[in-house]
Amino acid sequence: MSIQLVPYSPDQFESLHRLVTHPSLAHEFELLQTPEGLGNLFADPFGRPDLQWLAYREGQLAGFGLSLVLPSWQGTWSAIRIAVPEPHRRRGVGSALLEASLERLRTSAPECHEASIAAWIPNDAAGAFSLARGFRHSRYFWLMERPRGEPPAIEWPPGIECRVFDGSERAFEDWNAVYNASFAEHYHGVISTVEVCRAVMARPEADPSGLILAYRDGRCVGFCRDDLHATRGEVGVLGVAPEARGIGLGRALVRWGVSWLERKEALRVTLMVDGENETALSLYRSEGFEVARTREFWSRSTS
Repeated sequence: MSIQLVPYSPDQFESLHRLVTHPSLAHEFELLQTPEGLGNLFADPFGRPDLQWLAYREGQLAGFGLSLVLPSWQGTWSAIRIAVPEPHRRRGVGSALLEASLERLRTSAPECHEASIAAWIPNDAAGAFSLARGFRHSRYFWLMERPRGEPPAIEWPPGIECRVFDGSERAFEDWNAVYNASFAEHYHGVISTVEVCRAVMARPEADPSGLILAYRDGRCVGFCRDDLHATRGEVGVLGVAPEARGIGLGRALVRWGVSWLERKEALRVTLMVDGENETALSLYRSEGFEVARTREFWSRSTS
């Protein structure tokens, strides 16, 4: 049975949306179940058209592959996402998409030294697929959830002034700087630019009122950005610069994020966290969050 890979183009959006909403993929691709969610994937500032594939088997759309190229403080890496619905599994479709993605990374993104794939677990098939192709377990990330209800009062530390993002050049520059300062030592910490921040706020579902910046002595030292998805709200990214840690700013930002989602009547209040970030895990648990789902990452060299 022949498998044909073709580059994805925007005129195939509706066909791709039908593919990722197949019942066998809904669990893995929760955030892509609406057109807006899928649109956010293609609006990712680290996406590249030359790293987006459609797979056809016997003339039917049978799979999709996409790679993000992410510069980090430890070197550039790639997040590869592959979607193959149940009727086309175990037919070589996933393998063809993965090999095409790795080959294209080698030629068009030679600076990329590591590739990662991930899946919500338990997922024995994803683990077996990854290990058989040279990937090895690298990390667990946890989706944590907090029961809906009255959020706790926000107590900003002394000397902290908070400003809702206003779209100004100063706000973009401050947000970018504090993001990079907050995540420079994190696993796979992605290096941002002002242009990346602009792209994030240009996404279909971006809401400027869901981003707050915290200042001390005129310097931005913390931020929290929330996201609203079709099935849940998320404290999307939260960071505190090293010089402002240990004063309660992280807790105040978490509470602000929860309060914003509650006001927006999000169906669920969630966040994602690195399973080895014990400081963050302790904070989130103390704020009522508990692990709801686990996402496993597998990585390998691109060479």
